[in-house]
Amino acid sequence: MKKFLLTICTFLCLFANAQLDTEHWFAPMSAKAGINGLEGYLYLSTDETTPFPVQIFNNNTLFTTVNVSKGNPAQVIIPNQFMITATQSQLFTQNNMGLNVKGTKKFFANYRFSLSNHAEILTSKGAAGLGTTFFAGVAPISGSEDHMSATIGVTATEDNTTVTISGYNPNITFSDGISSPTRTFTINKGKSYILDVVSSWSNINRTGLVGAKIVATKPISVTNGNFNGAYTSVNLTNNDVLMDQAVPVDRLGKDFVVVKGNGTVTSQMETALIIATENNTQVTFNGTGATTNLNAGQYYLVPSARYINQGNGHYNMNISASKNVYVYQLLSGATNGNEYASGGMNFIPPLSCFMPNKIEEIGYINRIGGQTFATRLNIITQSGATVTLNGNAIATANGPYPVTGNPNWVSYSIQNVTGNITVNSNKAMTAGIAAGSGAVGYGGYFAGFSSVPAITKTGDCYAGVLLQVDNNYDAYQWYFNGNPIPGATSFSINPELYGAGAYTCSVTKNNCETRLTAVYNYTLCPPISTTTYTLGSCGTKVITPTFTNSTQTIVPSLTSIISQPTSGTATVNPTTGQITYTPNAGITANTTDTFVYYIQGNGNPFAFEYFKIVINIDVLQVNNVSLTSCTNANGNGTYNLTSANLSPNTGTTVTYFTNSNLTGQISTPTAYTGPAGTIYANVASAYGCSNVAQITLSLSPSPNINTAAFNANICDDNFDGIVAVNFANVTPQIVTNPANFNVRYYLSQADANVGNNNTLPVNWNFNTNTTVYVRVDTTTGDCPTVFGQINFAIGNKITLLTNTANVDVCDNDLTGSESVNLNDYKALFTAEPNVTLTFYTTLANAQNATNAIAATQVINSNSTYFIRFTSSSSCPNVGTLNIIFKSPKKSNTLHDQVICSDEQVLLDAGAGFTTYKWSTGAITQTITAGVGNYYVDLGLNGCVYRQYVNVNTAQAPTITKIDVVGTTATVYVTGGTPPYRYSLNGIDYQPSNVFIGLPRGTHKVYVLGADGCSPVTKEFLVLNLVNAITPNGDGINDVLNYSDLRIKENVSIEVVDRYGAVVYKSADKKYIWDGKPGGRTLPTAAYWYVIRWTEPDTKLPVSYSGWVLVKNRE
Repeated sequence: MKKFLLTICTFLCLFANAQLDTEHWFAPMSAKAGINGLEGYLYLSTDETTPFPVQIFNNNTLFTTVNVSKGNPAQVIIPNQFMITATQSQLFTQNNMGLNVKGTKKFFANYRFSLSNHAEILTSKGAAGLGTTFFAGVAPISGSEDHMSATIGVTATEDNTTVTISGYNPNITFSDGISSPTRTFTINKGKSYILDVVSSWSNINRTGLVGAKIVATKPISVTNGNFNGAYTSVNLTNNDVLMDQAVPVDRLGKDFVVVKGNGTVTSQMETALIIATENNTQVTFNGTGATTNLNAGQYYLVPSARYINQGNGHYNMNISASKNVYVYQLLSGATNGNEYASGGMNFIPPLSCFMPNKIEEIGYINRIGGQTFATRLNIITQSGATVTLNGNAIATANGPYPVTGNPNWVSYSIQNVTGNITVNSNKAMTAGIAAGSGAVGYGGYFAGFSSVPAITKTGDCYAGVLLQVDNNYDAYQWYFNGNPIPGATSFSINPELYGAGAYTCSVTKNNCETRLTAVYNYTLCPPISTTTYTLGSCGTKVITPTFTNSTQTIVPSLTSIISQPTSGTATVNPTTGQITYTPNAGITANTTDTFVYYIQGNGNPFAFEYFKIVINIDVLQVNNVSLTSCTNANGNGTYNLTSANLSPNTGTTVTYFTNSNLTGQISTPTAYTGPAGTIYANVASAYGCSNVAQITLSLSPSPNINTAAFNANICDDNFDGIVAVNFANVTPQIVTNPANFNVRYYLSQADANVGNNNTLPVNWNFNTNTTVYVRVDTTTGDCPTVFGQINFAIGNKITLLTNTANVDVCDNDLTGSESVNLNDYKALFTAEPNVTLTFYTTLANAQNATNAIAATQVINSNSTYFIRFTSSSSCPNVGTLNIIFKSPKKSNTLHDQVICSDEQVLLDAGAGFTTYKWSTGAITQTITAGVGNYYVDLGLNGCVYRQYVNVNTAQAPTITKIDVVGTTATVYVTGGTPPYRYSLNGIDYQPSNVFIGLPRGTHKVYVLGADGCSPVTKEFLVLNLVNAITPNGDGINDVLNYSDLRIKENVSIEVVDRYGAVVYKSADKKYIWDGKPGGRTLPTAAYWYVIRWTEPDTKLPVSYSGWVLVKNRE
């Protein structure tokens, strides 16, 4: 059987659409421009919300594993030697370069790299990028420079893959110096092959490799492009990396839409490279114009003028071909400045209604490592579609824009996208980027590469084989040898269930069409040998492969690990062919690991065989254990170290040591005597592994008991005749460190001696004096038992002088209640100073010491209280206190009296009291008293009420004011004892306060209250206003006399002549004017005067003005 029947495709599960896949391959490339500052990163992202692992392999060896999920893309640094080489010795030979990336669920993968002034991105096409026939997509180089080249990298997905490259210009010279019409090589799975041509070697080399045909016997991954390249006829000194992953011819199509990058349409940087795969291929642009005819392998570089401005600077172009063609977009990544230095290349997927409806999600879209670049997102979708970016509608300025010549499709462009992006459409779509800045430019499309349904075999014969198509269709029907397979309506089937033969699948997509795949001829898997080994986690297993079905000699260098183990490593010695398996460090539990290896013989044809190895890894588990022994006389313990269960593993052997460096071995571990500490046990497994466990030795003190430390006289606190005992409280008082011992209590010595189960419960009670026997045993070790006994007795109560006391409490202030402090009655019951009292309203509460009340109580009737007496030396007792509430009597005849200050009055407390005691000392019913404050203690019913009485001086009236109008005076009085009487001479009184017909001059008024006490007096003035004087010395009307104003305040008299000159002004309270200013006689005339004063009582100002005639003899 030929080896190709066992194609080892390492697809582990199914993919949803083209680039969203479970496995991705990346072929390497050569770099003639040098790789100073090179940085490469693998970007992984997915629409799965649950994280899952993704493994990254190089040369069939696991490089690393990362977890990805939606919203958590991964950026993985890729060693430069995995993908890019500037070393000639790695070209034109099988090498260890390239990447194989596998996940348990679908994910996107793209490889991005940058170096000084250059960058590019390889977007993996997933399973759609694998095939057997390709045409090389390299840009025709317009310049001749040593650093400009065209390169093709191929990575095999199966062993013994033969690749032939032809159809290029046979006159080109490869960089290994060879010119030949074909190049053929054979590589194994995970291995790669790179070839290139340098443009400076000849003009033919500049374009001769474009469209070269690549044919493989088994599926391969192809990377093609230029490192570096320049394709314009101007500015030839500027160049950039132009690179992308190719797809096989069975994934191509005929209709394309290209959206311009960031360059100008006049710079020649914005173009498209078309490569025909069949002869007589006709290509048209935008639905009209001249047709370009191409044969297989020929190319056409589309002029920038073919782009059409659809508005707002959005350019697109429609390309239609009569047969399947490759279309690579060549673009400028920078929006301005170095257009010519920022070239990029990306494969354009053909239009198809079989394209996906979403791209979810692409991570870190504007990043390459730590660098960020201005990134433009281009979207191509069917007309009428609803498109969102990260769940948001796209602004109308960004599209949709029509495509001239193809009304069924539209395009969008969104500038400056960043972060993680998701594009959704309700119709078929694809999306790509144009990015760059400065001299850096790159581009790539992310989906839509599987528009041609094809069957792919995933898995392998040792892990399970599936035939599958993409699972983004709406209906499936599988066929076997042309006949439908009942129930086979999923996107995958297991061909081992139906046998070897021809398989096809009919797929249907709604609003699209139904297509039938090409035939896939399947051959059944051969049997595989399985061998199982058990190995300690510390050891290794060396396997020497041998054939089971051939006598050929094994070629050691061809022995390889096909499926790597997960819990260890399997390596092949290329000289001997032996396989060494080593478990991973840090395995903590027994596990089973598997791997598969392949051997090949030296015959022709060669024999080969696969073997599955199962490794049961035994992990030695050890436990740290503690042992306890009773302390002997010298402070040590005796231990049986072998009783410690140190490991759950069977077949172990244990050696015991007193130190951690395992030098002090213990000869008799079954009876080791020593102090507390740590013993080190070296535990060896049956598989040669060893580990050290620790045995912690501790000493248990001997049982002890001291029943005298417990006071067994226990009070009957609730007076119910039963005493409760909680042995949990007793034990700590009679046993030291009780947690180390088993303490039990019995009612008989016999039971305690044998230690049976007739123990007393933890909560026990007694109602008469009882002896309890105590047994104390150690919980560990072999210490002897000790015994003791406790004589429980009911304690004596506090002795009371009386159990019931009665007291009287008087309501001495007749408020209806009285506050008492119950502690004041302690002496009625006991004279012991250390006794404490608490008070209760019921006997039950007092007995149970619940619901105590405060010592201070307010009583308003006869009351009974129950007192609980406690002390530290005796048991509680209870007494009863009866309080008789009594009320005294108040005198109804004793009232406050008012008298004149020189009088006395009789104070009478009234009859009906048993005792009287006045504040004066008198003990009679009445006393005679003058003005003062008095009280009398009135005794009745055993209580005394103190009643107060006041003898007050009668209040004198107060003359508030006297109004004088003309010769009438009105007197106003307050206070004192009305009614009032009024007099002008202190003898004759009238009830009226008005006096009329008063002569002018000063008067005194007398006011007497109804109490008849002394009158109050006040002077007032009836002013005599004089109209004329004759100051001639005859004693008649000689002066103007207002001396009566002396009883007023602030008096001022001023006289002026008709000219306003002052002729008199009073001073020094002298209010008499002789009519002569300064002794000078005035002429007879009328003079004007102003009299002012302030009333003493009201403080109101008063003013009189008028004229006075001064008559002198002329």
